[in-house]
Amino acid sequence: MLGPGAVRSAHPEPRTQDRERYPKIRERYNVFVRKTLALLAIVALAATGALFIQRLNQDEHYKRLLANGEAALAAGQSYVAIEAFSGALALRPSSMVAFYRRGEAYAIEGQNARAILDLQEARRLAPDAPEPLEALGRLFDHQGNPAEAADWFAQAAERLKDADPALLYTLALARYRAGTPASARDPLRRALARNDSMAEAHYLLGLVYRDAQQPEEAMASLERAVRLAPSLLAAREELADLYRERGQLADEARELGALASLDQQLDRQIALALAHMRAGRYPEALDTLKRPDDVATSDSRVALTTGRIYLARAERTGDRASVTLALTSLERALGGTARRSEGLALFGRALYLTGNYAGSERLLKDAIATTPIDTEAFAFLADAAERVSHPDVARDALLGLDALEGDTVSADVRAARARRIGGLAVAAGDGRTGVEYLTLAIKAGLTDASTLGLLARAQWQMGNRDDARRTLGEALALDARDADLRRLSRVIR
Repeated sequence: MLGPGAVRSAHPEPRTQDRERYPKIRERYNVFVRKTLALLAIVALAATGALFIQRLNQDEHYKRLLANGEAALAAGQSYVAIEAFSGALALRPSSMVAFYRRGEAYAIEGQNARAILDLQEARRLAPDAPEPLEALGRLFDHQGNPAEAADWFAQAAERLKDADPALLYTLALARYRAGTPASARDPLRRALARNDSMAEAHYLLGLVYRDAQQPEEAMASLERAVRLAPSLLAAREELADLYRERGQLADEARELGALASLDQQLDRQIALALAHMRAGRYPEALDTLKRPDDVATSDSRVALTTGRIYLARAERTGDRASVTLALTSLERALGGTARRSEGLALFGRALYLTGNYAGSERLLKDAIATTPIDTEAFAFLADAAERVSHPDVARDALLGLDALEGDTVSADVRAARARRIGGLAVAAGDGRTGVEYLTLAIKAGLTDASTLGLLARAQWQMGNRDDARRTLGEALALDARDADLRRLSRVIR
């Protein structure tokens, strides 16, 4: 009990043992806090490490999937590659490489729509990368759309700043296949400026010059291609054709001889034999067809070519023995598998040279009725029919020939043919056709008195008397002594 007047303190003094226990409690609390913070730090560090390890594992898994996809593509397993690249994209959705390679795998599988989507996405992710652009070009080229392919190849070439000559060649080839050979010239020149040893690029440039009617430049490019790659058969074939068109028959034979050496097929030897024939080297032509095996005696193509060579020699030299040899060879060819229309045409021509014009006309009519038709049969038939006084048959044969050849022959050849068709039409009483073709011949430059006289006769047959008199007057002004014109003047009064 407190005594009177005493006041109880609000904060009584602690006891001695309590004063001693408080510092220890605080120390234990502080230790607890430090341990807790350390534990939390360890936990945080462990979580960060786990996340880092997880990401590291994901990166390794992504790389492994890419490698698996590449290996599958290399092994021709495009479906497996698609699965691998799809897995890579699940781990890294913004991977240009995975989209690009999966797009190529889809293209191999023929899933073109998916391929285009992936390649377009790869292009979006890496606008400066040429690989997706090239892949799109290859895809459209494979689809048979070279024009679209060329657009993508052009974009890829622009990204590479002409650093890849092979890509420039691919661009040029796509443009050429798209039907725009002129646009192929520039990338070819740029490719060759980088690498002049590309035989295929020189060959394609030769084709571009050929199509542009620049034969000198075409031959130079093709000759360069052949020097770089002697076994490039296509270049030698084009070069031989150009030599033949320009009358360089020795050069043609040289190229065909090289082709025959590189490629032992019978067709090569036949082509070489025909080149020797065109050059008038008949013994060399016949020797070319001789082979160590029995092909020369069993293949009807050899018999047909032999007959043609003998026939050409007979036409050129008038040698009757050659005609007989031609007939023997051609008869053997007709019993085989050689082109029947060609065999009939040559046999009919051989009969013509023997003087059997009626028999020749009969066989040549069969020749132009047999498919595939040998074009030269029409000219042979015109000769034979004219000999037996069948101008209508001769006219129709030449009309057929003109329709088949069109403007593929020279202007001089067409003009001469038009003049002959007009003359045959007049002989057959066909004034309309006569006027048409003789007018064409005169416009082409055949303005001699004889041609004008034929036109006057055709105009008279059509009933155009005023035109006939005027044309005849022009003809007589050129040659007043021409007997045919003077006789015609007595009819046309």
